[in-house]
Amino acid sequence: MEKANWKKVLFFFLSVILPLGLLAQKDTVLLSEIRVSAVSNPVVLRKIPRRVEIIPHSEIKNIPANSLDGLLEQAGGLDLRQRGTFGMQADLNLAGGSFDQALIMINGIPVNDPQTGHHNLDQPLNLNDVEKVEIVRGPSARWFGPNAFSGAINIITKKEPGDNLTFGVRAGQYGLFSSSLLAGYHTGRVINQTSVSGSRSNGYRINTDFKNLGISHQSFLSVGNTSLNLQLGYADKAFGANSFYTARYPDQFERIKVMSAGLGIRNDRKSKIQYGGNIHWRRLYDRFELFREGNDWYQKQGDWFVKGTDSAGFRTPAGFYPYQGPNFHRTDVAGAEGSVGFSSVLGRTAAGISLRYEKILSNVLGEPMADTLFSSIDKEAFYDHKKERLQTNVFLNQFYQKQNFSVSAGVNVFYNAAYGFLFSPGLDISWFVTKKLKTYFSANRGIRLPTFTDLYYTGPDHVSNPQLKPETSYGFSTGAQYFLKRFTFSASLSYRLGHNLIDWVKKSPDAKWESLNLTRMNTLGAGFSLAYLPARANKKIVKAVRLNYHYLYSAKSASGYVSLYALDYLRHNLSIYLQHAVFGNLTAGWTFSIQKRNGDYFDYEQNKKAPYSTVFLLNLKIRYKLPRFTFFVQADNLLDQTYRDIGSVVMPGIWVTGGVQYHVSLKKKE
Repeated sequence: MEKANWKKVLFFFLSVILPLGLLAQKDTVLLSEIRVSAVSNPVVLRKIPRRVEIIPHSEIKNIPANSLDGLLEQAGGLDLRQRGTFGMQADLNLAGGSFDQALIMINGIPVNDPQTGHHNLDQPLNLNDVEKVEIVRGPSARWFGPNAFSGAINIITKKEPGDNLTFGVRAGQYGLFSSSLLAGYHTGRVINQTSVSGSRSNGYRINTDFKNLGISHQSFLSVGNTSLNLQLGYADKAFGANSFYTARYPDQFERIKVMSAGLGIRNDRKSKIQYGGNIHWRRLYDRFELFREGNDWYQKQGDWFVKGTDSAGFRTPAGFYPYQGPNFHRTDVAGAEGSVGFSSVLGRTAAGISLRYEKILSNVLGEPMADTLFSSIDKEAFYDHKKERLQTNVFLNQFYQKQNFSVSAGVNVFYNAAYGFLFSPGLDISWFVTKKLKTYFSANRGIRLPTFTDLYYTGPDHVSNPQLKPETSYGFSTGAQYFLKRFTFSASLSYRLGHNLIDWVKKSPDAKWESLNLTRMNTLGAGFSLAYLPARANKKIVKAVRLNYHYLYSAKSASGYVSLYALDYLRHNLSIYLQHAVFGNLTAGWTFSIQKRNGDYFDYEQNKKAPYSTVFLLNLKIRYKLPRFTFFVQADNLLDQTYRDIGSVVMPGIWVTGGVQYHVSLKKKE
């Protein structure tokens, strides 16, 4: 890092964090009884025998983030490898796992895409829809089923209590403009919430422009002690994907459409016997152009795609192969889940079952079909490959608590016709040594099914492998938390043993890449955190402080093969969040992070490998709140760093935006 940037970092710590820390009040604060809803047996966060973290709504509205992936990036230890800005595309790597190994849920419903983990964050939500985020680290298959290999993220959406309307607009550099509308309203006994948002930008460099539309709706109905929740969503985003998947062909483009629906049922958690369940469906359309089509881009002339004097195609030792056109994919996921829980002298027992059906139609992924299908969404899209699979999960978990000791144990049984039975047992123990000091130990197994890309992708230099088997892992973690009035201190140590990991490998430089279950990877993790969350925060100068540091070390073995995916995880990751008053109704939210990524990437401009540099990122959001209006200014990457999360994709420098939000109650006065 340049000397001038070190001075900026030092100035930030001396002029902002240190003085505000000295101004902190010394009132006694009771720890809020936050309940975690992502686990089979909901318990108070302080008592759960596992490491679970919460990003509450009070922080979501103040964190300088533009999208869901930007919000998650502020949580310590989460590696958000962004390719596009403002939520266009990002890969979530949790606790050193890959982008395919973390499970994403919305209100407890799994939403991972079976085609590829690149689509897992393609959700019809914006930040106005999010109430809180729950983060569970480590293998968690016995709670959530397969794909919670390295952990799970559960996004809890808002439930607006009354009739109200929130409208917001934002504008900024690079032709950015966005708007959002969130409406809460009643229709008889049904509480409804509808959200519409859209954004666009010319891009911070060539072929990084985007357009994005998101619509979501929720309806809530309570009948006696039973509640019903309907969720509907639609997203449509198109973006220039400059070097997203390879810097060899920078003129890439992608358009994604998502439609989803879910219906959940649950009774009052105070009931002697609790039950819950849901049915859900999600469809994703993906159009990927390796050579972007359109005016000023490539246009089809006969059997060729041409841009000026350049013909789209691939030069190989055997000759030139013309580009054949876009890849088209359609994935469908349908599922149903049900669970029941009850209390006895043995504690709290929970049992349940889930079914999940996954299907892909594609012109490149899956098994060849006898007939060709055409899409009603995209007139050019066609599908001549197909694959589908059905999986079943049965789980049983027991939670027992007595005074200062608690234990949770259970097992998940997975079945698929191709993979047979897989068992994922687990054990979590916690003990309050004193009223303020909690220790815990966890041992759990995780599994992850191959995606359809893992199984069937074939290219000029790639060979597919439909015989891939699921990845498995055993995770062990231990740690301690100390609760001191308004402060919470945490320290943790984890170790994960990964087996049959899926990787693209080859034995010689001239061979093609093959997807095989050859890799073993063991990952050691350590971290600590400090949180300051005062009571009556609206009357305090310092309203919230969070500091997280995480260290990772992974050792990979591929049995003599060359591995395509370098060990480019975040070895060191320090993140700090600070929210404080400036004067009156003016508040500021800061995030500062230091990221040191292991591994290297191929620099096509220099024609050589290059190591990832250490990145220092500073973001700021200033809010001024009036009874109905909230004005804000946000600056991302204040230090104007040149950095990349993915080797081939350079992220933007400083980006300043500003906007206003208007909120009004629509309830009629009596």
